[in-house]
Amino acid sequence: MAQTTPNHTQTVSGWAAHDTSGKITPYTFKRRENGINDVTIKVLYCGICHTDLHHVRNDWGITMYPVVPGHEITGLITKVGSNVTEFKAGDRVGVGCLAASCLKCEFCKDSQENYCDQIQFTYNGIFWDGSITYGGYSKMLVADQRYVVHVPKNLPMDAAAPLLCAGVTVFCPLKDNNLLEAPGKKIGVIGLGGLGHVAIKFGKAFGHHVTVISTSSSKEKEAKDRLGADDFIVSTDAAQMKAGKRSLDFILDTVSAYHSLGPYLELLKVNGTLVIVGAPDKPMDLPSFPLIFGKRVVKGSMTGSMKETQEMMDVCGKYNITCDIETIPPEKINEALDRLAKNDVKYRFVIDIDAQKPARIENIVIVRDDGVEGVKALLEAYEKLKNGFFKCGIWVILPRIYLNIVENGMNDVTIKILYCGICHTDIHHVRNDWGITMYPVVPGHEITGLITTVGSNVTKFKVGDRVGVGCLAATCLECEFCKDSQENYCDQVQFTYNSIFWDGSITYGGYSKMLVADHRYVVHVPENLPMDAAAPLLCAGITVYCPLKDNHLLDLPGKRIGVIGLGGLGHVAVKFGKAFGHHVTVISTSPSKEKEAKDRLGADDFIVSTDAAQMKAGKRSLDFILDTVSAYHSLGPYLELLKVNGTLVIVGAPDKPMDLPSFPLIFGKRTVKGSIIGSMKETQEMMDVCGKYNITCDIETVTPEKINEALDRLAKNDVKYRFVIDIDAEKPSNLIRAEKELA
Repeated sequence: MAQTTPNHTQTVSGWAAHDTSGKITPYTFKRRENGINDVTIKVLYCGICHTDLHHVRNDWGITMYPVVPGHEITGLITKVGSNVTEFKAGDRVGVGCLAASCLKCEFCKDSQENYCDQIQFTYNGIFWDGSITYGGYSKMLVADQRYVVHVPKNLPMDAAAPLLCAGVTVFCPLKDNNLLEAPGKKIGVIGLGGLGHVAIKFGKAFGHHVTVISTSSSKEKEAKDRLGADDFIVSTDAAQMKAGKRSLDFILDTVSAYHSLGPYLELLKVNGTLVIVGAPDKPMDLPSFPLIFGKRVVKGSMTGSMKETQEMMDVCGKYNITCDIETIPPEKINEALDRLAKNDVKYRFVIDIDAQKPARIENIVIVRDDGVEGVKALLEAYEKLKNGFFKCGIWVILPRIYLNIVENGMNDVTIKILYCGICHTDIHHVRNDWGITMYPVVPGHEITGLITTVGSNVTKFKVGDRVGVGCLAATCLECEFCKDSQENYCDQVQFTYNSIFWDGSITYGGYSKMLVADHRYVVHVPENLPMDAAAPLLCAGITVYCPLKDNHLLDLPGKRIGVIGLGGLGHVAVKFGKAFGHHVTVISTSPSKEKEAKDRLGADDFIVSTDAAQMKAGKRSLDFILDTVSAYHSLGPYLELLKVNGTLVIVGAPDKPMDLPSFPLIFGKRTVKGSIIGSMKETQEMMDVCGKYNITCDIETVTPEKINEALDRLAKNDVKYRFVIDIDAEKPSNLIRAEKELA
């Protein structure tokens, strides 16, 4: 659960691990306000370190979940505190491993704060104010100026990011062992990875003879030809290791996997030094003989002080040293961590936090979202490119992606989406329960929003109108059903998501920020209905309204109707039934719902379907039953509740076939029907009825970051009664005022 600290009021989007699986998912959290000694940084890039891997999986047993990793951060300053003199807005800066130290101990006073015993790290630490620190897998960072460095202007910000950890980690041992200004030494680098390849670059820049020591003979060409190493020793080749005995003055051990130090110590001259920076999980074997008889030294080294980090960055600027990187979008973090665990990277992954460079993959464009600013940037890009597409931020069951949507046509309206309900159908589609999902699928067919653009042929809508879009996106317009305003039964019907539109594109739904819709499949939302609670009416509402209408229950009050299931559909059905003057009985497996059904929703009776006595007492008591349950169940017991000639309509759509016994059907002359949503004419009619009777859905609003949690809870029926995604969560809490402002 996210921390709550009084001055932590800035909402930030990032990526976090929540348990030992180490899986990274989008995460919204709070950062502190910019203080007098702070700078606020717009994060552009963040390197991925082996330490991140250990923390997200809690290999060291110290992880405080949720953990937002990242301590190789580069970005631009957007705000500075009143005491800040070394930085200004717009500066290119970096943040490494350190977030805080005591400032009073001998180490802090001697510019060695990295050894302060109260040191706190950029992530998974406890800051001065008691809050947990969150790292650079995020879009913004507030940092104390004392733990920030300048990035030289000649260094690219992406390739400079890993220098904040990998760079300073190998720089400091070289400096501490007097290898910066005393060229001509023979130094060895164990491991050619994220740390090792930078160590080679430093070694060569400082004028040394560099030997790479690796288990992989295939890396020799890379080490020599591209990185400039002078020699290469395969550590598993006994002959090569023997030939290299006592040849090196210094060895930097960058390997993070377990290994014995004995063979490497034999490569050192007498009085030679081996420095460990790789931090394996398990203790390494340290044989005494090569240590004692060679008077050799084994040391450890951790990152560097802030003074050393700035010095290292300046040296990199002088010699044009950067890390060799593979950039990835945030959506690929998990894949990168898995590959890093297998050493399948050359040599460092860097997350491109602020990428807005479309890389077209069919209809999908992967970019990074900066919230409101990101949307503005996309709008500006659209104006410049004029390429016939509109970029629109969406959520695909997390993480976020961007997608191309066709430009508003002459029969279209463009809608700024405010809310979108979550339907059971969404669960089936995202999990491909029905075997028809076309991934990536963007669900959502309970959409409300404001019109921002209208096509030249559109006469029934104008900019600023409050509108809704339900399940339908297109039909043939020519068949008997379309001509009779029953287009929901057109055999060429295409749905709001996971269908093929007229132009051959896949339709994407309302888990998004904008939608372009044919005006014929859009309805007005009455002014008196709140947009959030009205959204589920576009599916749940119309789904239960049409069977009531079709069975003449709108204008003939006094019937006895039953509603099976008190969920997203059922609770709306109860409201319609009472509005139309009927006696409503709720039939449920949960006796705990009786009070809710009667006292709050107005149901007249309640039958527990698992109670044989109650079911027997209710036999032949109902004229009509609406079955809203989506789970498998037998129809037999419910048919017994119907009068002769009674009707049961199924709208819940269970996955498996239901049991339909013949006896209660035949001997009661009863009818079982099915019903699917409604036509556009019926949908508008339903919305107007809701406006008249002030009928809305009972909802729980969620942010896009909580979609997965909401889907899981919905699958367990843990919602009362409908989830609605607040797509436009940045609007003021006074919705009506906000809508007027937006309009």
